[in-house]
Amino acid sequence: MSNEIKRSTDAIMNRILSQLGDADVLDKLLSLPKSDFNTLLLNIFNKQTENITPIDVVKAFQTNRFSVPSEIDPVIYHNFEAELLSLAQENGIKATLLSPVAPFASCSAFGCVDQNNVVSAVRGTEILSDPTNMLAIIIAKQIKEKKTEGNTNLHYCTTSRVLRSQVFPALRGYYSHFGIFCIVSSGKDSGSYSCEKDLLLKQLLFYKKLLIEKYNAKLSIVLRKRRGYTDSNGFYESMAGMVKQQFPGTPLTLDPDYEENNYYKGMHFSVYMEKDNESVEIGDGGFVDWMQQMTGNKKERCVISGIGLDRMLI
Repeated sequence: MSNEIKRSTDAIMNRILSQLGDADVLDKLLSLPKSDFNTLLLNIFNKQTENITPIDVVKAFQTNRFSVPSEIDPVIYHNFEAELLSLAQENGIKATLLSPVAPFASCSAFGCVDQNNVVSAVRGTEILSDPTNMLAIIIAKQIKEKKTEGNTNLHYCTTSRVLRSQVFPALRGYYSHFGIFCIVSSGKDSGSYSCEKDLLLKQLLFYKKLLIEKYNAKLSIVLRKRRGYTDSNGFYESMAGMVKQQFPGTPLTLDPDYEENNYYKGMHFSVYMEKDNESVEIGDGGFVDWMQQMTGNKKERCVISGIGLDRMLI
């Protein structure tokens, strides 16, 4: 959250607490057991509906940016989803159909996303804002329940319509909700960064095949160094060497300068579509430490990536 937004939010909260006449009411509410707090919220929302009429609902729809429908043809959109998921499954990436909600704090708990950028809900949930987090949670659950086989790498994908609360430009094609196709790959460290190479290679090969088969276009890649590995230079050089070896002839740009970015660890990559002398960024990804945080196992490795469906169709 920016300092300006935080100051504005703090000012509003101070005004509300002043109106309630109890500066400690927020702390009192937060001290309630989660089940009691949830019951309180449900009761408040239920009572708020008592005076809302169908006419009020239409008026709310006219001004609520979260509920505006997209202009994209739904047939084209869903056909594209099916093509992506089918291609992924043909290449050994398991497709999963997610719920439209995720556990509360499923993004912010990892320390890289402000909860104010997510639409929080009741009953311990939030509106799905990033399917990569949800796929990682699903994989972590399997690992903790020992439903995976030894050191077998796992590759999951999905398409989801997501909702985010930050303000987007008032331009055609920009909505608070949009579609994402994403891949989450997980494996265990086996030395010499071989696991990381395998996970990264799997995803980049998919995007290369997608661009060739769907658009008759070429892939180009940008690799950006990030902090997060003890030997950041060695890790980055190892990943870059693998990409050079496995993708001969593919345009590759290396950005070895560190950048403050707490989201990705070790390396962040972007994928571009090259066609008719034009280069268009279609998605990005990188290594994250989510699996380590969720399982408590330092040997867990995870790569995520995603492409914006709306961007590909507009």
